[in-house]
Amino acid sequence: MTRTLVDVGPAAVGAVIFVLLAAWCFSHRRVDQSLAALGLYLGLLDGYLKLSAGSPFITLARDVLVVAIAGGALLRAMNSHKPLPLPPLGGLVLAFSAVVLVELFNPGAPGLGTGAAGVRQHLEFVPLFFLGYAFMRRGTQIHKLLMVLLVCAAAGGIASYIQSTLTPEEFAKWGPGYSERILGTGAFEGAPRVAVDEAGETSIRPFGLGSDLGAGAIAAALALPALIAMMLSARGGVRIVLIPLAIGIGLAVATSGTRAALVTVFVSLVAFGLIAAVSRNALRIVAGLTIGTILVYGAFEYLGPSNTTARRAQSIAPSRALTTFSQERGSSVTRFGDYAASYPLGLGVGTVGPAAAALSNRPQATRTLNQETQWNFLILELGIVGLACFVAINLRLMTLALTRIRRITDHALRLQLAALAAPLFGLFIQGFAGPTTVTVPAAPYFWFVAGVLSYWVVRRTVRETPFDAALAPTSGEHRSARTSQPLNGERQPLLRSSSVGAE
Repeated sequence: MTRTLVDVGPAAVGAVIFVLLAAWCFSHRRVDQSLAALGLYLGLLDGYLKLSAGSPFITLARDVLVVAIAGGALLRAMNSHKPLPLPPLGGLVLAFSAVVLVELFNPGAPGLGTGAAGVRQHLEFVPLFFLGYAFMRRGTQIHKLLMVLLVCAAAGGIASYIQSTLTPEEFAKWGPGYSERILGTGAFEGAPRVAVDEAGETSIRPFGLGSDLGAGAIAAALALPALIAMMLSARGGVRIVLIPLAIGIGLAVATSGTRAALVTVFVSLVAFGLIAAVSRNALRIVAGLTIGTILVYGAFEYLGPSNTTARRAQSIAPSRALTTFSQERGSSVTRFGDYAASYPLGLGVGTVGPAAAALSNRPQATRTLNQETQWNFLILELGIVGLACFVAINLRLMTLALTRIRRITDHALRLQLAALAAPLFGLFIQGFAGPTTVTVPAAPYFWFVAGVLSYWVVRRTVRETPFDAALAPTSGEHRSARTSQPLNGERQPLLRSSSVGAE
């Protein structure tokens, strides 16, 4: 009996802490702080808890936090009795969401139960778009957002390095979820997440703090532009803090064990260079990219030539990249045209993806469908209309990043927004290697940053709108604040909604 209580104790304590966290997220008026807590949870705990416990239901915890934050903000907005006009790009986001809901009733959908899980895999992070737009209105908040990215990526990099030193058997002892993936059992029968060299020796392809291989490197791809931007714009003691974070991020890239993650890192850095260059930061960005390159190169050198990632990186060298892509993903890309012609209306949500994979009685016909790219996944689930909405959101964001960030005259803020926007290009390219909207950290990053950029690069007036007023704090909190961070290098009247996240 005593042993049972001891075993249950940590889980019970964890459950109590989580309930308190959810209640705090719901009631806390500083929504930017609640969002920071959510980011740390997603980056540090979500994947590890899922695999160590061996239960996919653990991931429902992140949905609880998202709903708590969004629900509390919406309740306060409704109490203000003021209308809530759509944010910029909100029409496209709602159109995408509407297609997802309509596909729940597609005749080819597997039923309401699985369909509900299918809806979740598409929409669970969409509320972050509206929260990012409404509550990330100050330069200091952007700065803190980048620091959250850096902390999560660095921690994941350290975890990836530790995992890379283990044998598959040692890593499998981390928990049931790790064991299934590393040893190739259960749902991963015949597909272990390990690398096999020419001599037949197996080695770990690290997960970092995520729930699948390469998750640590994807987090690094999201954070590396932020690291460069912070190195170029931060002052004083902040730069000292960046040193250990940089080491962790370098290790995350060098131990990724997946070519797709390395390509995402490369594209993110190139995109950051392009955005910053057209934003009048050419000299700074050359220095920054040099620093980033040296950092990653140093991490590879430290791990040595036998490093699994270094060996796999050779296959995506410029002279071999097209051949490797053709061999690895060529058949997946060619299937897209066939799927678009055969299933223009899609097959319904829950047909493929994580929601379908969890089904033990999944129809054999859907098991053979190729879902190895984001575009195949979306065309099968949502049809041409859903895919078009998603692509339109991506293209609009990338175009705005290239053309509008340059208008912000504050150089530090301009660099930081470029760092937020650059990984969107990397995630778009990563879509040719696998679905991105159903994975962490890619999915929450995409929707949240889409909302942040919708405010900073689309909304060009600083006058209060009904949307802003509806989200303003009550009881006169933060009344002492009178000015905000400059939107275009000038002092501006404080937006009432941004005072929710005031210092």
